[in-house]
Amino acid sequence: MNEQSGIHQELIEEISVLKQRIQEVEKSEAEHKRAEELLKEGEERFHQLFDNMADGVAIYQAIDDGSDFIFVDINRKGQLLSAISRSEAIGKRVTEVFPAVEKIGLLDVFRQVWRTGEAQHHPLTVYEDGRVQQWVENYVFKLPSGIIVALYSDTTEKHNSEEALRESEEKYRFVVENAAESILIAQDGLLKYVNPMTVKLLGYSEEVLTSMPFVELIHPEDMEKLFEAHIRTMRGEENQPVHQFRVVTLDGTVRWADSRAVVISWEGKPATLNFLTDTTERKRAEEVLRESENRYRELSIVDDLTQLYNSRHFYFQLKIELDRSNRYEQPLTLLLLDLDNFKAFNDAYGHVEGDQVLLRLGQVVKRCLRETDFAYRYGGEEFTILLPMTTSADGPVAAERIRTEFKKEIFSPAPGQDVHVTVSIGLAQYKPQEDIKTFVHRVDQLMYQGKKNGKDRVCSES
Repeated sequence: MNEQSGIHQELIEEISVLKQRIQEVEKSEAEHKRAEELLKEGEERFHQLFDNMADGVAIYQAIDDGSDFIFVDINRKGQLLSAISRSEAIGKRVTEVFPAVEKIGLLDVFRQVWRTGEAQHHPLTVYEDGRVQQWVENYVFKLPSGIIVALYSDTTEKHNSEEALRESEEKYRFVVENAAESILIAQDGLLKYVNPMTVKLLGYSEEVLTSMPFVELIHPEDMEKLFEAHIRTMRGEENQPVHQFRVVTLDGTVRWADSRAVVISWEGKPATLNFLTDTTERKRAEEVLRESENRYRELSIVDDLTQLYNSRHFYFQLKIELDRSNRYEQPLTLLLLDLDNFKAFNDAYGHVEGDQVLLRLGQVVKRCLRETDFAYRYGGEEFTILLPMTTSADGPVAAERIRTEFKKEIFSPAPGQDVHVTVSIGLAQYKPQEDIKTFVHRVDQLMYQGKKNGKDRVCSES
């Protein structure tokens, strides 16, 4: 009986052990199944990330000695950048799918990375129909398993931006180096840059100019006002656009200059970009003109009504300005103004009121011009204006200012009547060696073009 009890006990223990092993096997199978599920989920996540990466990715397996490589996989972006589909690439040699890989040097990069294990960058240009289509940057590296991975980044936009920046810098450099006016950059009391025209104007070498305090070039009598103007410019305060001052050249000669300045950033610090125009000859001419003013007035060069110069003096001064423009290759712009519907105004309100319109137009013109500009009553209701050192691109600014300011004037030729009068303006820049009559006729035609186009407007060739 005891023997049977022992056998029974042994069977119970063996059954218990067997159940435990069965449980362990079932647990192992469950864990294995879970592991397979996790692996599958991981692979799916990997492929989702792989296919949706912003950069192209291609995976290669080396053949034997690394002389060639087989496509293992390529993501969507890689297919777009290389124009190769996954179906035609996987399992094939890279030289078969992409024959140009050796010509552009990319195959050598694969081989070197495979031999050394050192990652490399390699830029390439993708062509289409003989034109550059896109620029691609390649980053190639090797995994511990020997797999070669290439990351492809489309850098076309970056390359084009850099190329455009280089071209822009070259253009600006060409313009600055060949400018007919002095261009310089001042910072902390020193000149940081000067163009060739500045060297020519002042007589110092570029090395000397960029190593000496800027104040040493300024005439002592103009130093204070120029320093104050510089401080206002740096602070962004309201300032007159053009400053006139004198500079002292290397040989002691005093020359007049007009200066325009804007604040810029130079090497991370505020500085001023300055444009200097040598106005010495113009100043001398102005001085001669001032000295001769009484004699000119004796010749009746001033119109009694408008107090502007008359047509006789216009042609005298025009010849002087044309000679100066031809000699020094300086721009000159001419404006011709004509009152719109002036005859109808005179007929309606009389010549006395008409004279008031002429007088007020003369006053507006004087207010809107620089000291260096010249205005004339050309005849009847026509006026002319000479703008020295002004191109046809800048002239419309002055013309538009006159047009708009005069249009604001209110005339009351009759009780209870407020009238506005408008003006049409033609303008053009003088062409080198152009005949005086041809020049004036050209501007006159532009003024009439403005009349035909509806009046109350500025008409220029640009």
